Amino acid sequence: MSAEPVPRASGQRPPAALFLIDKPAGPTSHDIVNQLRRLTGVRRIGHAGTLDPLATGLLPLFVGPATRLIEYLAAYPKRYTARLRLGISTDTDDAHGDVIAEAPVPPLTRAQIDAAAMPFRGAISQVPPTFSAVKVKGVVAHRAARRGDPLPLQARAVTVHALTIDDWQSPELRIAVTCSTGTYVRAIARDLGAALGCGAHLVEMRRTAIGAVSTDEAITPNALEAAFAAATGWEHAVPLDRFFEDWQRVVLADDQVTRLIQGQPLHIQPREEHGPHLLAKDRAGRVVAVLAAASPGSGLWRPAKVLRVTG
Repeated sequence: MSAEPVPRASGQRPPAALFLIDKPAGPTSHDIVNQLRRLTGVRRIGHAGTLDPLATGLLPLFVGPATRLIEYLAAYPKRYTARLRLGISTDTDDAHGDVIAEAPVPPLTRAQIDAAAMPFRGAISQVPPTFSAVKVKGVVAHRAARRGDPLPLQARAVTVHALTIDDWQSPELRIAVTCSTGTYVRAIARDLGAALGCGAHLVEMRRTAIGAVSTDEAITPNALEAAFAAATGWEHAVPLDRFFEDWQRVVLADDQVTRLIQGQPLHIQPREEHGPHLLAKDRAGRVVAVLAAASPGSGLWRPAKVLRVTG
């Protein structure tokens, strides 16, 4: 694992930071963001991937200039475990919604359920839940639905890399899902229930990982609250490049860092095969920027995102 220095002194605050939160059921993702704003005194905080109040699990929070890295997490698959209740459909596709239909659950085997799940694996088209954060002409779907004027949502292309049946004790089903950004596990529950002829909704969901990062590395909001009360909260920040360990890195000289901050491209010849981006660090090991190739094979790299805005 590469390691960017993280401040260890109790009162020291880095200009950019990343916290891995193990979100409990109940609060919204925005509630957790607001908590960290209060604890750190930093207003500019963003999360990577909304978790509904019902959901638990990994919620990365990027602080300060680190928010510029959030968009790159979209490339990494997300892993979930979920519990479904067959025989009952709700308007939100989860346990927080109103019941809109009930049907008897047929005597299903795991093999039958697995066969019914087949169309929901791979590259699929998925209609988001009526109560979701999807926008149509600037209008948020869940807000329109709460006003009693649900929006017509179009199917979107998503990828379900894996969908396994972990347990079946009628009427409850446990599944594990690995999927692309933008996939709704609630919609999988809804659509699988429809395919089984009895309907279903999501009862529990936990995001266990994003890419190679799992909840094993995360801290609960209560534990983080206690750490900040003890003046050790910043010690729980993790390296900014924790999610991007598959990226090639380059270490820049001081004059290159200065030119980069000024928006100038740099001539760099990476030592190995590389993707469309490089992660640039200064000699102290701090993430300075994300670099993008100006043109294939030119050796010229431009700053796509600059995190360090002062020398």
